[in-house]
Order: sequence, then structure tokens, then C-alpha cells
Amino acid sequence: MENTTINDLSAEPFITKLNCLHLEEEWIAAKEIFLTYLILIVVNSLTALTAVIGNMLILLAVSRTPTLRTPSNTLLCCLAFSDLLVGLVVQPTYTLQMVFEIQRDARSFCIAKIMTTGSLSWICAGVSFLVISAISVERLLAIKLHLRYKALITIRRVLTVVVGFWILCSVLIIARFLGAPYRTLVLIIVGMDLSCITITVVAYLKIYLQIRQLQIKTRDQMHLAPPGMNINSFKRSAVTMLYIMVLFLACYIPFLSTLVVRMHQGRSLRLNIIYNFTAAIVYINSSLNPFIYCFRSKDIRIAVFKLLGRKYTIDLNGDVVPVKKLKNAASATLLQPLETLQGLAEVPETQV
Repeated sequence: MENTTINDLSAEPFITKLNCLHLEEEWIAAKEIFLTYLILIVVNSLTALTAVIGNMLILLAVSRTPTLRTPSNTLLCCLAFSDLLVGLVVQPTYTLQMVFEIQRDARSFCIAKIMTTGSLSWICAGVSFLVISAISVERLLAIKLHLRYKALITIRRVLTVVVGFWILCSVLIIARFLGAPYRTLVLIIVGMDLSCITITVVAYLKIYLQIRQLQIKTRDQMHLAPPGMNINSFKRSAVTMLYIMVLFLACYIPFLSTLVVRMHQGRSLRLNIIYNFTAAIVYINSSLNPFIYCFRSKDIRIAVFKLLGRKYTIDLNGDVVPVKKLKNAASATLLQPLETLQGLAEVPETQV
């Protein structure tokens, strides 16, 4: 790569410092680094496959089911698309980056780093943070606006906002390649992430208080729920989004903390190992989200079963499960075909 310069700037024989288009990196020749990379290569290869399959199923299931095409599910699909890019591009290229470092192939290493850990991985992470915040705000507006929700919150407007997120995150990364200080970029990203966390927490706190108030009115004063709203269905969807946020933060906070510590203390063998493991945890998040979507949303689970061509039923608890061979005729009465129990299905989010 013509624009990449490789320089050995360290007096220590076991450390090689690289400069890949303003992206600084260090190679540390140590057995611990080699073992770390072997573990992460296996983990990233496996989780990349599950991320691609899981998020692709979610995107296809929602796109092929008209009742699931809502602003809320559109945001969910935007998050799934970001996770799909992580599994399809970021993780495989990050795996190659580690392989190139083991082989001491500086040219190929720099190309892989610029494509992923120097650009696309940061963009996907930033977009995911912003989309999760947008999901919390969308759920808050759904319970605040009631009947005006459908008129004001449309799929087109949601997609416009998400495109703006991609542009914002891309501009920040491009600024890095144009020579913006790394420390400044990290501070901006951390500040943006903290703002997103604050917005999300405040939004869910207001959602909780609003739902509690509506439930009290409905129970004590015999008031009906606001027109067009199923409180139980809305509560379940809001809790689902909350689970996604908590899992997201659990995966990202260790990485962001390590990033800040490494920025202040400098790079070391131990910090490099921790940094790589926390980065792998961030990537694993892309594989876990589809399971939450299916576990928490009956409508999405049904759409995925239909997409896979699997037969499904509703058990005694009203949950959607795949059809299994029944051992005896008595157990057959415990399950009924879903087509005969349409009345038990939850109200779709289009009514929220």
C-alpha cells in the first residue's frame, strides 16, 4: 500500500511500531499475545457466522412480514443491519488482521486495520449506540403521542434519522484519517456514548413512570387504556428494548473503559491483551441480539419460523414453540396448531 509507512521506532527488539495512515499500532512479540490471538481467531470465526445467520434471518423475517413493518421494528432492523456488517465484514477482517500480525505481514495488516478496527468497526459501534438511543426515544414518543404517533413517527423519517447517524459516525472516522488527533476523537466518541446512555436511561425511566401511571388509572379508576394502545404489549416491547440496551452496555463498557485507560497510561502487554478481549466481547454482542429479538418477540419468532419453513404451535402458556414429535396422544392435547389460535396472538406493534 503506497500510503502506508512502516517504521521500527522502538529501542526494544520485541516491539515494532507501525503507522498506517495516521493509525498507530504496536506489535509486541510475546507468547501471551500469540495465545490471545489464537483464542480470538477461533472465537471471532464462530461468532461471525452466528451474527451473519441470526441478523440475516431477522432482516428477512421483518421485510417479508407486512405486519412487522413498523417504525419500532425498522429501528430494530437498522441495529440488525449494523450487527450484520460486523459479522460479515468486521470480524472476518479483524481475524485476518491478527493473522497478518502473527505472520509479521505489515502491508496486509495495515490494509485490514484501515478497513475494520480503524474505520468500519468504529462506525458500526457508533451507529449502534445512536440507534439504541433512538429506540428508547421512539418508545417514549409512542406512549406520549398516542394517536398522533402514526402520523408523526413514520418509517421514512426513522430511516432518514438513521442515515444521519451513519453520516455523522463516518465523518468522525474520516476526520481521523485526515489527521485529527486520536485523543480528541476518543474524547468525542466517549462523550457521545455517555450522552446516548443518559438519553436512554432518562427515556426508559419516563416510560416506566408513564406505564405505571396508566396501569394505576386503569385498575383503580376503571379507565380504559388510551385509544389504539395495548398496555401489556407496549410494556413487553419496551422491556425487550431495555434488555437489548443492558446487553449492549455490558459488552461495550469494558471496551470503552480499557480504551480510556490505555489512552492515559499508554500501551503495554497487559493492556493490549485486555483491549483485544474486550473488543471481542463487543463483536460477540452482534451475535446475541438476534436471540433476544426472537426470545422476547412472539411476532418475530413466528416470522422466523415461517421463513425457515418450520411448523410451530402455541403451548399452554401461550408461547410460540416449534412442533415436536409427541410421545403419546395425551401430550398431543397440550399443543394446538397456531392457525387455530390466532385470537391468542399478541396485538402487533402497529397498534401501539
